[in-house]
Amino acid sequence: MSEVYQKLKKIVSEKFVSNDLYMRHAYSRNVDPVLQGIPEYVVRPKDAKEISEILKIVNEENIPVIPRGAGCCEFGGSKPIGDGGIVLDMKRMENIINLDEENLIITVEAGISWSKLNEYLSQFGLYTGCMGPGSGLTASVGGGISHHSVGGGGCAKYGACTNQLVSLEIVLPTGEIIETGSQANKYSKFPFNRFGNGPDLASLFCGDNGIFGVKTKVSLQVFPRPDFANYKTFLLPRKSVEASVNIFTEIRKKGVDVYDAIYIMDLLVSVGCQYGLFPLWDNLKRKRGVFFYVIEANSEVELEEKTKQLDNILLTNKAEELGPEIADGNFAKWHYTEQGHWLFAHNLWGVVPGFEPLDAECHTPINSYPAILKDLDQWDQEHSEEMNMILEIAGFRPITGSGPIILIDGNNVEFTCGFTSFASYIDGKYYDIIRETNIKLWKSILERVTKWGVQWYMMGEIMSRLMIEIGAYSEEYYNFLKSIKKTLDPNLILSRGKFNF
Repeated sequence: MSEVYQKLKKIVSEKFVSNDLYMRHAYSRNVDPVLQGIPEYVVRPKDAKEISEILKIVNEENIPVIPRGAGCCEFGGSKPIGDGGIVLDMKRMENIINLDEENLIITVEAGISWSKLNEYLSQFGLYTGCMGPGSGLTASVGGGISHHSVGGGGCAKYGACTNQLVSLEIVLPTGEIIETGSQANKYSKFPFNRFGNGPDLASLFCGDNGIFGVKTKVSLQVFPRPDFANYKTFLLPRKSVEASVNIFTEIRKKGVDVYDAIYIMDLLVSVGCQYGLFPLWDNLKRKRGVFFYVIEANSEVELEEKTKQLDNILLTNKAEELGPEIADGNFAKWHYTEQGHWLFAHNLWGVVPGFEPLDAECHTPINSYPAILKDLDQWDQEHSEEMNMILEIAGFRPITGSGPIILIDGNNVEFTCGFTSFASYIDGKYYDIIRETNIKLWKSILERVTKWGVQWYMMGEIMSRLMIEIGAYSEEYYNFLKSIKKTLDPNLILSRGKFNF
């Protein structure tokens, strides 16, 4: 056994460190089908103190460390870039530390999932507002903070999950442990406010994609779940993209307090119905775009008024309301009452065996996504030769387009776009040409969308490096980012390779 292995075993015990080949391969991928990096060790720490000791050792040995929440990211963010290094699996750290019912703040360990957290809060009539990412059944709270995650429900009302952050406990890359917000004052007995005691250093670690520190403890605002809710689903007219833009825009301009508002484009509805993904809509005569909303209220009068406002917006835009029950096609009711927000993050995933998305998640203004969608159609035509090559091997052509378009805070939407393709292993045979083509096409479509000026929030391996390679950051901005990284992580230990660090 190596000396490093012995040191790690001494910190976490033999049970929670492994260099077994099968274990290392199990941690070598996230959910995308093409990126892989095999770690040398996998370690499961139990607290910040153990992480601190691990980071001090790896700085001495010059071994990179990759924090991993639940591995739900799609861009190679929680596995090594290249082979080697240590994956720091945070799933042991999933305890609820304290619920401050008086101040409506919960403190948890960063490895806890959004679903476990919200299941606990539901016993008290509370929730986290933004329910984290669309993969929130398993996605960790620490990962959500690292990505400014949205998509798991409540984003139109609450925005990204980092909006409700109060304080963080962070282990810096060199091993020091700090707390932010109100807890920067060592006399503060409990977390109560993010802002003050100097600069908002918590923001430095929000959306950092794991390059500035390891999140170990997270304090979040929580909210009483209102007693009343309504949810309606509408079939949009023929030009559904334009109609959806008008609806989103009117919701914001009229100041309607909506919990969720989501557009599912025509192609997604059509292909999804064809392959049995949307049984609620099998009986729709016209497989067009669908729009649904969810609203919450504290009284029946308030609920009725909000419903009236939203219905007027949709009906004015020639939308056709589906029935009130789930069986009638009311996707919104399923989405809200049965935690559907965590069950349709990417609708074309697995539509046929091996069919997986190579997409990207970004924020963009409401009025910009129609032009991006048209450009994606153009991109698809320009790459028809590569698409047809995959068709010949796999028997199914990759699909280019967008997942659900979700209203978030401000006049912005969460826009998931890309193409769905196949992994390299098909019918017992490995096709290296498919892997190479997938990566080439993925980078191409990401560059194309980047040049529309979107804001990426999940960066991982591929997006963080591509931003540098295509010169999307100004030289001054990138040098500033680099100087922060070097100050906090002089040996470039943490998430080595992201942003080309």
